[in-house]
Amino acid sequence: MKYGLKIGELAARCGVSRDTIRFYEREGLLPRAQRTPALYRVYGGEDEGRLLFIRQAQALGLTLDDIRELVRLEEVRTPGECRRVARLLRERIGAIDRKVVELRAFRQQLAESLERCDEADGEACPVVLSLSPAKATQRRES
Repeated sequence: MKYGLKIGELAARCGVSRDTIRFYEREGLLPRAQRTPALYRVYGGEDEGRLLFIRQAQALGLTLDDIRELVRLEEVRTPGECRRVARLLRERIGAIDRKVVELRAFRQQLAESLERCDEADGEACPVVLSLSPAKATQRRES
């Protein structure tokens, strides 16, 4: 097509849905699409690059707010932008480290529950019993 890529073509190339592209436009992560005379959305190579950047940034654990800030910094190009990007990445690393601690604790809890199940050997499951409403009330009263 001489105008560029239609929304479905861009979506297929980038592995996202049309709705995702529309959402990113509404959120200001992608610029508003150009329109054909028939009012079809059309996108160029820069749009495809931006969309792939957004997907890659999400895969690395950045939030949409983080990505929005990076997109804004790309457009501003000030001397302090690298420091701001570094700060953003440090914050994200801290969040990941906190999540790892939480996941390790959760894994330990699951492993202990599994051990209790294995030790029950045909008795009533101690994990299910510990989750019952009567047990929950006893725990709150303790």
